[in-house]
Amino acid sequence: MSKCPDKLLDLSGQLCNSAWGCGENRHAFLGGGISMKYRSLRFAAMLFAGCAAPALAQADSAIRTAGANEASPVDTGEIIVTARKREERLQDVPLSISVVGSDTIDRANLENISDLAMQTPGFSFKQGFGRIGGGGGAGVRPSIRGMSSVVGAPNAAFFVDGVFVSDNISSYHLDNLERVEVIKGPQSALFGRQTFSGAINYVTRRPTNDFSGKAKLTLAEYDNLEASGYLSGPIVTDVLLFEMNARYSTFGGDYVNGDTGKRDLGAQKSTNVGGRLLFTPSTNFEAIASIGFSQDRDKGYVYGFQGSAKNNCFAPPIVGTMPFPRTNTSRRGFYCGEVEILPSYAYNNDAIEAAGFDGLNREFLRTSLAMTYTTDSGFSLTSISAYNTNDSITGQDNTLLPSANPAFTVDRSKSEDFSQEIRLMTPQDKPLRGLIGAYYYREDVEPGFTYTNTSPTRRPFDSEDGVRSKSVFGMIEGAVTDQVTLSAEARYQSETIKGSTEVLGTAGNPPPATTGIRRAKFDAFLPRFTARYEPSSDVSFYVSAAKGNKPGGFNNFPTDAIPADIAAFTAAGFDVFDEETAWSYEIGSKGRIGGVVDAAVAAFYIDWTKQQLSRGEAYTRLNGTPNSVAFIQNAGASEIKGFEVELSGKPADWLYLRLGYTYVNAEFTDFYDDTTEEIFDTDGRPARLPNGQRNPADVDGLAGGDVSGNKLPQTPEHQIIATAQVTAPLSGALEFFGRGDFAYESKRYAQVDNLNHTGDSYNVNLSIGIERPEWSVSLFARNLLNDQTPLVVTRLLDFNRLLTRVNPLTGRNQTTFFRDFAVSAPRKQQFGINLQYRF
Repeated sequence: MSKCPDKLLDLSGQLCNSAWGCGENRHAFLGGGISMKYRSLRFAAMLFAGCAAPALAQADSAIRTAGANEASPVDTGEIIVTARKREERLQDVPLSISVVGSDTIDRANLENISDLAMQTPGFSFKQGFGRIGGGGGAGVRPSIRGMSSVVGAPNAAFFVDGVFVSDNISSYHLDNLERVEVIKGPQSALFGRQTFSGAINYVTRRPTNDFSGKAKLTLAEYDNLEASGYLSGPIVTDVLLFEMNARYSTFGGDYVNGDTGKRDLGAQKSTNVGGRLLFTPSTNFEAIASIGFSQDRDKGYVYGFQGSAKNNCFAPPIVGTMPFPRTNTSRRGFYCGEVEILPSYAYNNDAIEAAGFDGLNREFLRTSLAMTYTTDSGFSLTSISAYNTNDSITGQDNTLLPSANPAFTVDRSKSEDFSQEIRLMTPQDKPLRGLIGAYYYREDVEPGFTYTNTSPTRRPFDSEDGVRSKSVFGMIEGAVTDQVTLSAEARYQSETIKGSTEVLGTAGNPPPATTGIRRAKFDAFLPRFTARYEPSSDVSFYVSAAKGNKPGGFNNFPTDAIPADIAAFTAAGFDVFDEETAWSYEIGSKGRIGGVVDAAVAAFYIDWTKQQLSRGEAYTRLNGTPNSVAFIQNAGASEIKGFEVELSGKPADWLYLRLGYTYVNAEFTDFYDDTTEEIFDTDGRPARLPNGQRNPADVDGLAGGDVSGNKLPQTPEHQIIATAQVTAPLSGALEFFGRGDFAYESKRYAQVDNLNHTGDSYNVNLSIGIERPEWSVSLFARNLLNDQTPLVVTRLLDFNRLLTRVNPLTGRNQTTFFRDFAVSAPRKQQFGINLQYRF
């Protein structure tokens, strides 16, 4: 038996005492009074690898000797998914689906949805504002097959056991999952709202009839500690089963705060607790009740302004001062080329905390009840009810610069949602089968407040924002022959969106005018048609056509704007935006090659109209100071062409390999962008009037704003994921394991102008360890190459540099700002240790 564990402990202890010392300068606090030095942890990881190598070489030799006589078979275990509201083998579903199982979550040390995305070809997920925000837009950017969102609701939706998640899922407890299903392409027919480009369904672990559980402890650099566990078993054997889970996680931050000198940028803390009851009084009926509570408390995220002084193209022609630099065009300067992370970041955490707030303080409550009754003849009736709440307070540094007198804003928002789904399914072993169902969803935003330290009176607001969505859906599938199956799915959806924000008056602070109550209704018929051909049990082919939509909504112009600007905003039609729609066409194949490799390939074409994108507009506050606002506008049309390949298999018992590649060519085919036209402006006159008509006084024409042929923003053209995992026996039940994961994304353009981008990203994660059936110990490295590609580049304005020009439409001086860009940085290279005990 290898003596490496003893040698590792002895040698690392000697090095700690003699080479670096254990009492001072410790880089990472690991919780519970236990500390580990940064370099010691790195050395231990390398030492563990060195100690394990001889044992692995011996085991590999034994494997090769055995393998010379008989090839090791591929794992024959089948993956079961519920992407079409019923249990099916992954290979049998005529959809492009990537599955991340609990074993992968464990072995790859996955923490959150960003880690899951790096395991999934065709799925990209970036968070530019830490864990602030919910839904989509700049804060949360899920992108499937190039269908990204810059602002507004996301184009892909998250679900937990089929229940729609409207809020931020970034801190959801992954150790509680059996698997994650990433379903690509429009899923509106069966999953409903916001599944415009796909759906990500978290499938949680079911309670067990035998007592079982797991305890997990992770310790890593940057004060990173995570303790989690679950316990499952019977209350009444075969009738009432339970499962309880809990998690506590802290991350101290990995970037030094230029405002305080502390290493606290990116600091996060989460607490999760939950439980489930499974009630099966008979073989015909089951009910699962779930409840989960989570709290997130974060400090400022790693995000800062590049500074307009770094702009290197399209500088405004300065013709004078009055009293600010004066220009006779609408150019405000720009940055062209690859954007890099900043040399330093600052966030006024101390000032926000002194006022009694955090960067983020958020509490979620998630509850659901799923009941299914199955008749003896195979018909099943399912009901899924869910109620969720979100109470969030965010503290936002307004300057992101070191400052003795920082300015910050605190916002509180509260929301709740309720959903109910009922569906009837026919027996699935019949040649003709199907389902029919109905769905209702309600979401309401409750009153909150806004607080600015420069004007410390809290400004409460009474919001009547809300969503009411009703739909009916169904599916029918039939076997035409033994090898050909046809299916049709459809959903009729009626969604009403209501928007209103009224700032309430306080003593000495009279309210501005209310925005009024606005309502809009969006009705849609969303079908999907599929044909599947299965010439043998090892291979199948399919073609499909599906329609998806994302409802429109309202842009709320700031209530502190002068009435003239609000009127102009409304007259230009900027207060409302339309729904977007897409038809997606796909052809694919799934099968097993040589009995060893599981393969899935798909090619797709997406015809996308009225894409929802962002636009910035300057306005004047009631106090006379200038500001700007970002809102949503609709593009004309876009198209996406691409293909994806996913291969996995076990060429030997000791080796698992996986490779995935996605190519996406996503372009605008018809879109004129006024903001882009401003970049190329030479005469100071807008190319279009507020009513959208051509401006006859404009000299330089419309060409500058035509972005047809440009790539869609926030969309990588190429994605590659690769995994290699090895296992080898050491002694008795003791095994060695090692795993490496690689994820590559090509550059992502920041905006529709395609003038700047993030550059390519390369992420490598490694883990090695030893395990027995009841326990495991592993060392890991995250972001081994210390990739520093920006997570998100956001087009903004430099609020420290004013610029003036005459607005030719109004004839009055307009004060604006030089253009600036904000850059968010990724997590740094990190080493750690993972301990697990299972029973």
